[in-house]
Amino acid sequence: MLKKIIATLFTRGFVALVNLAILLITSRQLGGDIRGQIGLLILNISIIQVINEIYTGYALVYFIPRYDLKTIYNQGLVWSVACIILTTLTLIGLNVYYDVSINTYWIHMAILSFIIIVHSFNGVVILAKERIRIYNFLNFFQPALLLVTLAILIFGFGQRSVDTYIIALYVSFLTSLLISGVQMLSIFRDDHAQLPASEPSMILRKGFFNQLANLSHLLSNRYNFYLLSSSNVMVGIYLNSTSLIESILLISNSASTLVLTYIANKKNETQSVTVTFLLSKLCFLLSLFCVLVLVIIPSEFFTFLLGKDFSQTKEIMLLLSPGILCISFSTVISHYFSGMGRQRLIAAANFAGLVTAISTGYFLVGRYQLIGACYTACLSYFIASVIMVVMFMREHHLPLWSLFRIRKDFKVLKEVR
Repeated sequence: MLKKIIATLFTRGFVALVNLAILLITSRQLGGDIRGQIGLLILNISIIQVINEIYTGYALVYFIPRYDLKTIYNQGLVWSVACIILTTLTLIGLNVYYDVSINTYWIHMAILSFIIIVHSFNGVVILAKERIRIYNFLNFFQPALLLVTLAILIFGFGQRSVDTYIIALYVSFLTSLLISGVQMLSIFRDDHAQLPASEPSMILRKGFFNQLANLSHLLSNRYNFYLLSSSNVMVGIYLNSTSLIESILLISNSASTLVLTYIANKKNETQSVTVTFLLSKLCFLLSLFCVLVLVIIPSEFFTFLLGKDFSQTKEIMLLLSPGILCISFSTVISHYFSGMGRQRLIAAANFAGLVTAISTGYFLVGRYQLIGACYTACLSYFIASVIMVVMFMREHHLPLWSLFRIRKDFKVLKEVR
């Protein structure tokens, strides 16, 4: 299993490097104000996408082999159009309430959401049909093309505005949508199975709690973007700091994918619990090491990389790090519950974290601004993580001292295949 974790880390690492390059280019060349506007635009699109994936998300992987694909796909497209219209109108009202400047781009927000959602929907079908090679290619190709397009527009044509990023999003996602669309035509052409038509209510029930958990987790930190939106520069600083410190979660996310697969294919519950808890502790320790490395990096290094608008980046990253360490531990456990079909528990834990963020955000962000946003995010992550970890330990009768047992458990991990 250790070899699988390392291989997964390398695969995800390539995409992470591309995203890091995008962050560096947009920060240095576009500045804090534009970077903040981009962050708010992407947040709105992400909210639309998460809500839409109640139907079109990865819960569909279970249904696609069992029901008529064309029915599922047509229902998904109708759901997407209706969901985008309703969610976009709701977000416009929310952005007006918070006086968010990006509200003037609502048409692009709606169109890009549709393109991204259909492309993602295609990706779910491609994955369910086990076309893994093209699925992995598309996951890498889109951000890579986004990076290339941004570089051409900024360095070749001297364009430096929010429109620059929007054009790059159109180019990268439309091209990716074309490729995934060709794959979908091939899948429909080869699909001759006579399967019963699916009931939308079945898919919606299964997807609801998945996406409630995802939306709650997304907003537990990103809700602060709206509270900081009186200054796009502050949003830009907070966005960059969050994106950089969250790169540490690459470790736990890679391990979590393997845990999910392992649980799905193993009937030995005791061994699944042992592997899950051990990987949680291992991910925490590796993440802690990354935070310690961050401590010794001078603040000037981030200013040099990102530009003068981002001199507070290291301070914000360190303030966010306790919350990230909590998530690095609980992410693996979250995927364990997901593999066991316990999405309601995950949704409840993440929703409790979101309630914490909303109830403390106005006071903390209003009084301490960026630092208050960090406190809010950490409290939210801490509450969600504690609920999941306590439930895991109680259900499996794990004593408190088992949190600190490493050496003996590490031997177990090396023996697992």
